[in-house]
Amino acid sequence: MSEENPYSNASRRLENITGHLNGTGYKEWRTLSPSQTLAVCTNRERKWNGYGYKDTFFRFDDKGTASLLGNRFGHFSSKEYHELRPWLEQTLRINLKTICLAQPTIVEIHSPEVNHDFYDAIKPQGIIISFAEQDRLLHGHGVSTIEIYKLRYGNFNRLPDAVIWPESHEQVEIIVKAAQKFNVGCIPYGGGSNYVDALECPVEEEKRMIVSLDMRHMNRILSLNNENMSVTVEAGAIAKDLEIELRKLGYSLGWNAESIEFSTVGGLAALRSSGLRRSMYGDFENSIINMKFVTPIGTIKQSGHSISSPPIISGPDITNLLLGSEGTLGVITELTFKLHYLAPYRHYISMYFPSFHQGLLFLREIAQKKVVNNLSGARLVDETGLQLVHGFNTATPTVTTIFKEVLKKYYWKKFKGLETGKMCLAAILIDGYDLSKIENYEKRILNLGENFGGVNSGYDLGERMFFMSKGLPYLRDFLLDYYAISDYLDTSASWSNIEALVDKVKETIVTTCRAQNVRPRPYIAVRVDHLYETGVSLTFTYGFNCRNLADPLGTLRRVDQVALVEILRSNGSVSHFTTGIGKRKKESFVESLSEPAIEIMKNVKK
Repeated sequence: MSEENPYSNASRRLENITGHLNGTGYKEWRTLSPSQTLAVCTNRERKWNGYGYKDTFFRFDDKGTASLLGNRFGHFSSKEYHELRPWLEQTLRINLKTICLAQPTIVEIHSPEVNHDFYDAIKPQGIIISFAEQDRLLHGHGVSTIEIYKLRYGNFNRLPDAVIWPESHEQVEIIVKAAQKFNVGCIPYGGGSNYVDALECPVEEEKRMIVSLDMRHMNRILSLNNENMSVTVEAGAIAKDLEIELRKLGYSLGWNAESIEFSTVGGLAALRSSGLRRSMYGDFENSIINMKFVTPIGTIKQSGHSISSPPIISGPDITNLLLGSEGTLGVITELTFKLHYLAPYRHYISMYFPSFHQGLLFLREIAQKKVVNNLSGARLVDETGLQLVHGFNTATPTVTTIFKEVLKKYYWKKFKGLETGKMCLAAILIDGYDLSKIENYEKRILNLGENFGGVNSGYDLGERMFFMSKGLPYLRDFLLDYYAISDYLDTSASWSNIEALVDKVKETIVTTCRAQNVRPRPYIAVRVDHLYETGVSLTFTYGFNCRNLADPLGTLRRVDQVALVEILRSNGSVSHFTTGIGKRKKESFVESLSEPAIEIMKNVKK
């Protein structure tokens, strides 16, 4: 990015845009009659060049105060964040007068490569297919920083040549068999919330037709068994929509991934995702009873076994092999989940700790000694992450509140050992059926925290901590307008290895940014997301000012690659349950496997 107008060759771009509007430039598409194509818009509420909903975004008002517009996040929406701009100016050196606005449209979209044998095989079956540019563009990317940057300031070398919307399991079987027979690449598409570049089309030496298989027309609840506490749904159901319907009946799926409002249940299964409440209900795969999985050689499903029976504890479990395959082995069309009764009460707890180390000791005690039976989630941010949490404060500052804040900080430092720039913040979420038990759990947690130097910081700060995961993608996109680029990496580590891994990864990011001429020092924060008896999952968030960088994406990729190498060297995992592998982490994932494991996976793919 540069301060100059980001749109070069304006006349050429205008000609392309005019061609798009007039319907010209579809050479292969025009060889098909108009009656054979159907353009279906499925993302009308969402941004075409950013994360999330069109009506939800950050902005600075005339006074320079940041706010999050919209009404989708309760009392965090349509509120002013008075502390956010000063923090951004100090940390990322943004300048409100220096803006690089996104391009209004993608400049040029290549004509689709059409395999007519494949098309002729599926079209008579009543399968919906589109070659429209808007559909191809929307299905050619996820929401990673690199993909959003390309949408706003660049282009994609390759997009899907067509988008297909199957409406039944049988149609998916027809599509997959035809793709295999006529050598067509097929990329399953759920809600488009992928963060590891899995939806981008391969470019190198890929001459085949590539189709995007959008599963969202397959979104029916097929059955609900009250006696067995199970529900069977088609894989294209949006997780949030399914959860809303189940809650009307007093049930819950028991998991809540960060992007549940956009993710399909099939996409979550293909990713083997894990959400906020895994501590209470278990990991995602533990909630799956059965599923249908279409492969080029046929459909995989459990037969001779009730879809709502207890799990089969005999022989290898093929389901675990398919979960997490991210669309590389086939297409999930149907899933059966076990249900949980909806917990009517929810409570947030937060505590400051003198250091990240003491916060970790507190969380380890909770995880290993099972201090709380109804623990739904736990978070811990380090000192730099805490600065951003404070930036999301919605309270309006007054002389009185500022004076009280000064006194509070003095008291904490003098008598509690809490010092600004060193202390961290932990947040606990408890769901339950008995309010009195939740109150007892809160007392138990607060008493335990005091043993590690913790100080109660209240309900509101705890709720803010959990909201941050949903708000940060919107902030990331907003900051691109001000020459600040950011990203994150997730991993997992054992309790004994957390602090060493964190220190080494942070040092690696700083060193790499310095070598890439990034100025000033990058922002780096770490957050604990999930607790286990043996360790935790971690998320590193990092960002830097890219105004004077010739290749911001190249710098970001370099930081990402080097940080991943250091994570593996420090005995962390390539990923955790929130993002997956995709094309972004493919090489690192292969490096983390042994040769026999790689051979087994190759043979399964064959």
